[in-house]
Amino acid sequence: MPAAQIAYRVPLPDTVKLGNVSGTLWKGEVDRLVVNNMPIQRLSWELSALPLLMGKLSVSLDAGNMRSSDAIAFKGPVKLDLFAEGNLTASDFLLFLPVDRVLSEVQLPLPVDAGGRFRVNVESLSLEAGKCAQMMAYGDWLNATVAGTQGPIELGNYTASLRCDNQQYLISVTEPNLLGLTLDVQAATDLSGLTLTSKFKPDPSLHQEVHEAAQFFGQPDSEGYIHYDIR
Repeated sequence: MPAAQIAYRVPLPDTVKLGNVSGTLWKGEVDRLVVNNMPIQRLSWELSALPLLMGKLSVSLDAGNMRSSDAIAFKGPVKLDLFAEGNLTASDFLLFLPVDRVLSEVQLPLPVDAGGRFRVNVESLSLEAGKCAQMMAYGDWLNATVAGTQGPIELGNYTASLRCDNQQYLISVTEPNLLGLTLDVQAATDLSGLTLTSKFKPDPSLHQEVHEAAQFFGQPDSEGYIHYDIR
């Protein structure tokens, strides 16, 4: 069965736009997909037949260009429970997100022109009725930079842990890192109600522009840390 015959008849949220769909229900591709204004190029899928006999939809996804620094890309298997709406599991799923696209969704006290990519390696994920029940994942900020007046300023490497608790996503970053950053983010499964608690103390080796920009986030405490929260 041609995939286009099904895809164009399925009602989609206003935040999701489909491009040209080709292939079959079992193995196909959409050349462009836009989700919440974020473009995803060339999403392909391959559906397994045997799990359908057990009421499971098992599909391998592959989207974007893993080597392109400004592209959203992901790859890995996903399983849906056909008899329980919103139940999903995933493992060994790899996701890349351009840093500038993510920061554009966060309210900061001054514009931040940052570069690099977020890489998220999902070891295990379980959603129940659309809510996050369990997750074990790790994230990295690769090639972290921020724009300076004389060119990009390198910020070093950052690693985060991601998990679920009480149907909330939790993201944590701890030192050591060049920004002296400790950060905790909490958000609902639909990414609403985002809260952020952080403190940072830029390393003396960082460019003076970084220290000057840090002042816009507040005054340092007795230990030199600047605290910044989003509620």
